[in-house]
Amino acid sequence: MSTQTAHPTQGAGQRTRSCATGLVCHRCENSYPLESTVFACPDCGKGLDIVYDYELAASHFRDVPASERPQNIWHFEELLPIVDASAQARVGRHSGCTPLIRADRLGAELGLSNLYIKDDSSNRPSLSYKDRVVSMSVARLLERGGTEIGCVSTGNVGTAVASLAAKAGVDAYVFYPNALEDTKARACMALGAKVCQVEGNYDEANKRCREVAESTGMDFANITLRPFYAEGAKTAAFEIVEQLDWQAPDHIITAAAGGTLSSRLHKGLVELQLLGLSETDATRIHIAQPSGCNPIATAIIAEEAEIRAVTPETAAHSLAIGNPGDGYLVIDAVLKRGGTGGFASDPEIFAGIDLLAATEGLLTEPAGGTTVAVLEKLAAAGRLAPDDTVVAIITGNGLKTLDDHPPKQWPAKIDCELDAMLSALSDLKSGGTLVESAREQLHF
Repeated sequence: MSTQTAHPTQGAGQRTRSCATGLVCHRCENSYPLESTVFACPDCGKGLDIVYDYELAASHFRDVPASERPQNIWHFEELLPIVDASAQARVGRHSGCTPLIRADRLGAELGLSNLYIKDDSSNRPSLSYKDRVVSMSVARLLERGGTEIGCVSTGNVGTAVASLAAKAGVDAYVFYPNALEDTKARACMALGAKVCQVEGNYDEANKRCREVAESTGMDFANITLRPFYAEGAKTAAFEIVEQLDWQAPDHIITAAAGGTLSSRLHKGLVELQLLGLSETDATRIHIAQPSGCNPIATAIIAEEAEIRAVTPETAAHSLAIGNPGDGYLVIDAVLKRGGTGGFASDPEIFAGIDLLAATEGLLTEPAGGTTVAVLEKLAAAGRLAPDDTVVAIITGNGLKTLDDHPPKQWPAKIDCELDAMLSALSDLKSGGTLVESAREQLHF
């Protein structure tokens, strides 16, 4: 079905096929109605999760074939928390269903014969995986009759909120920390959002934004709407398995910042098995972080249950969250699945960007470069067998972060005449291939 086609339950007063039944605390299992506005457990302070009637969801999946489902994030609406069809119809119609690309050339470089890239850098409308999660937040806001939405962002959440809020006709307010990728802030303003940069890192800005939400009553996409926001992340797991003809991969590797994506990949895999759609128990999840901000990877390697907060110091600004709210969920998910964590230095991250670009023609941002760099390390360490099916998730588009990429020398403003151009061409050819250069940087 085209993404332009109306949903069968679309319209005012109609209900989606969502099988969500309520909210529950991740830790102490206190439960709340789905309509509740509570977003963190009053007793322990941990986040809330959405729970579903899986028997009913399985029945719906049998009743509605894939060919009759929209090719976007609502493809799996039974396992998503939005119940108002009119709210769902206004958000995310072109988000999700991103390509799963067989990465033959990158795989050959890394010694992996079944490597795939889940390319969420092509997500719509804002070119990052955050379109999945923010779509849930904006749809939830519309269900509640809200007209304005805020967010605290290291980069991609802001552009997703600005884009999706504009399409839905609600006002957007984006708060960035002191270290940010300027291009993303400028994009938010071009999209009509109001943008504010505060002195403080992400964790400090997040704490203050929570206070702003409490003081003003404004909903924040990744704070007060977080239980719904997080559910959008698992759609990546649903799509990966379906795109592999319902054969779950042996490994999924993704970058981690706040921990939403990596922890909900686990939840999505579990749900597919509960519905009898795929055997997913054997899929391992590995997470990648920058060396300058690796609290989750460090805890996983040490097999510790809790995060020790760090002060971020990395050029991978979108991963610069030193006290990740869902970090404990990531640890649990990765260790349960027999996965691991890895980290890469900033030079290795930019080399990872170059290697992906030179082999697969995909330009990613530093988060994706982190994933590629750690993927290379896992392959070299023998954690990934040569014939294993491996999926690496690229979460954001490199066109947003070109200003942060280290400059390369190139023949600029040479004379426009034959001898000068032939000389420049000779120099370029003698410099080696981009693949060779990237590989050398990964092993510097």
